[in-house]
Amino acid sequence: MDNRFADRFAAFKSDTKESLDDLITKIKVKEMIEEKEEKSKLYKTIGIIVAAVAVIAFAAYIVYLVYRMVKPDYLDDYDDDYDYDDFDEDAVEEAIAEAPIEELAEKMDEGEED
Repeated sequence: MDNRFADRFAAFKSDTKESLDDLITKIKVKEMIEEKEEKSKLYKTIGIIVAAVAVIAFAAYIVYLVYRMVKPDYLDDYDDDYDYDDFDEDAVEEAIAEAPIEELAEKMDEGEED
């Protein structure tokens, strides 16, 4: 009877050890799956954020293009502020002719001699 008990105990012990090994393996696999799911959620969240930023940037670009098409003459308004056609070349020539250039040249020569 002692042998049967010892045999049963040995069988129970090996079955228990295998069961515990299986249980530990299942726990480890479950933890790895949960960790992988957490990473997956993180990557999904990052992907959603990047996609949202891309959509906003694309919408802003479209709005900018529509603005450029609707109002293409924005430089024409700027150029109209300055009218260079009123420049009087004759007045400049008269001012040059009336300038006492000879007197200025003499003063400069006197300054060099000192």
